[in-house]
Amino acid sequence: MRKGYEERYLITILSSVMNQKTTPEPMRQPDWEKMFRLADFHHVAHIIHYGILGLDEIIPQSVRNRFFEKYLEAVHRTDRLRKVEKQLRSLLEREKVNCFFIDYLENVKSYPIEEMCCQEYIEIGSDKKGTEIIANKLRIRDFVERPQDEDGYLYYRIPGIKVFFYNYTVFLSRPMRKFYKMMLHGIPCKEGYKYVKEMNPNDQYLFYMCRLTDHYAKGEISMNQIIDFWFFYKRYAEEFSWKYIYERLKKLKIEVFAEKMEYLVLRWFGAGAGADFTEVYDAMESYILSKGEEGREISSQFLPLIKTVADCYARNRRAEQFQKLLEWTFPDREYMETIYPELEKAGALLPLFWIFRLARYGSRLFYHRFFETYFLKPVNKLKEFIQNISIVRFVYKKLRGSKEKNSDIETTASEEITVKNSDTEEDIKEEAEELK
Repeated sequence: MRKGYEERYLITILSSVMNQKTTPEPMRQPDWEKMFRLADFHHVAHIIHYGILGLDEIIPQSVRNRFFEKYLEAVHRTDRLRKVEKQLRSLLEREKVNCFFIDYLENVKSYPIEEMCCQEYIEIGSDKKGTEIIANKLRIRDFVERPQDEDGYLYYRIPGIKVFFYNYTVFLSRPMRKFYKMMLHGIPCKEGYKYVKEMNPNDQYLFYMCRLTDHYAKGEISMNQIIDFWFFYKRYAEEFSWKYIYERLKKLKIEVFAEKMEYLVLRWFGAGAGADFTEVYDAMESYILSKGEEGREISSQFLPLIKTVADCYARNRRAEQFQKLLEWTFPDREYMETIYPELEKAGALLPLFWIFRLARYGSRLFYHRFFETYFLKPVNKLKEFIQNISIVRFVYKKLRGSKEKNSDIETTASEEITVKNSDTEEDIKEEAEELK
């Protein structure tokens, strides 16, 4: 499993910037268009901008401009999210919504430069009732829901303010959902609040690891999520109660993945690590950089949740197919009224007209399957057989006629030869008599 040079150099630049070191010059000319697409795909283009500022490498100006635009977005985003988070926290406290924030204000402080922060939205966790209230309040304030692949709700408002909130369904596995519910009701309230909760470093580590595991299993993990985790890890590593954390990780059944993820992060951004199990970590790198397209087999060996995700997707596809079948079998009244106008005055007869419609389609299906299979196809085969016989007869007659012509030609030729031979014999006899 091979990574391209651009993928390796991307990790090198990120590591240099995060450790505040000079970015090494590339060993060969990278494809900078590909570098930008890869960085933007993982939401780290604004960090790469810092890393290429001092490079002597010839970088197309158009690519530099795109990196700079992503940097400007990060600069403006920091101030906007900081203000909106304070407003939302006060609003949810007034609405008595039981919730917690992934504190953007604190995450920004973990970075050496505030604009490097990879958190692109305000993140709120709540229960099902709370998510409904949050959605209503955001819609009143001109936020618009944006469709996304993740489980949860993403709302957006110009100029570039995003709010992502969710409940326990954000996780796939039951242990993680159980942990989420216990944490939501068990963590203490933030100072000065009665309903807005605040996680301590241990619970926040567990929550981060659950989110990373869930995203990894779904093939949705990005470099920005790992960078957020790394800066949080660096800031609170000395405050963690590792005994408590490991016990909880075992109950969540992700202790193996957590260990390997920590090792991989240290390998990328920390002091480095040994050369043991390089195949596993190369597979993890490929899996993360490709967002689940490569390295799946090896990753599923130490994270069975990947197989569970695949099974869930298969079940979801079957459920969608069944739902489509039901919608086709029993369409809504408006559609049925276009076929049967009588329903406009007698809506109570809708089930009866469903039966009529199914009977009509059933008769058509019977005609196509039974009549064509057992009547039309044998008749067509018989016609083809008769046509084939007539064709054979025609060919036979043609061949027979050609043979008779050939025999006539041969007889005439032999007669001509015999006549010529007799003429020559007579001529020879006359010449002999003359000589005598």
